[in-house]
Amino acid sequence: MKRYIFFQAHPDDLELNCSQLLHYLGIISAKEHDIRIASVTKGEFGLPGFKYDRFKGDILAGVRTRELYAAARIHAIQPDHVDFLGYVDGLVPFSSGFVGRIAKYLNQHRPDVIVAPEGLYTWYYHKDHVNTGRAVFYVIHHGLIDFSPALYFYNTLAPNVFFPFPAEGFRITERLIECHRTQLWLLKRMKHLVRPFAILSGFKVRGTRYAEAYRRVYFGDDSREKNKAGPLASTFTHFYSGLPFFQAKYPQAILEQTRKASRGSRV
Repeated sequence: MKRYIFFQAHPDDLELNCSQLLHYLGIISAKEHDIRIASVTKGEFGLPGFKYDRFKGDILAGVRTRELYAAARIHAIQPDHVDFLGYVDGLVPFSSGFVGRIAKYLNQHRPDVIVAPEGLYTWYYHKDHVNTGRAVFYVIHHGLIDFSPALYFYNTLAPNVFFPFPAEGFRITERLIECHRTQLWLLKRMKHLVRPFAILSGFKVRGTRYAEAYRRVYFGDDSREKNKAGPLASTFTHFYSGLPFFQAKYPQAILEQTRKASRGSRV
């Protein structure tokens, strides 16, 4: 039985990026797969504006945990296969401590395949997402684990692997979005990007109209050339990395506390 780990920075990140692959592995495929979801944070500050301050922190973390459990069950993934790594929403560092946490987690579960947010060539340059992808790459690249899993990045500007799916798959995405009631303010806006991106990816697969896009990451002597993106992806990455995307909104009373808690030495 193949073991998969899907990393995400926040409890709802997989729904617009990996829902079709997750559903295929968990429900549709004739083969059995061991699937784990690793959420780096609980999204405890993921509400817009300061009028929601009283809900941020532990209250929102508890609600979003239950939302993720409900969404995972749609793929037949039970709560005992959903893990939280304990970092603060909006303040995920690229640090030696975070890299070590990822390495320990991977050595514990020893997946054959890892799916994680793009660590470099991405249009959604949220630091929580990017640092999660970077940390996973760093662990494998520097041999901090004693096995060699395949690594795929989602939310990428440089895809080289495409997973086809039928039009009915969009219904799965809708069901998943509805599980995350606290995030409908954001997901209902962003879901309109899913179909256009799926159509663009579908052009890469013969005989299908829709596909999810991933970047297979290579390791070894010739990996630098294989992993190099084209000039267009590099240009867009430079542009998007300078934009202020959706960030966690902190109650002022605990802002300094959460900043201190997230500090760590850089790798």
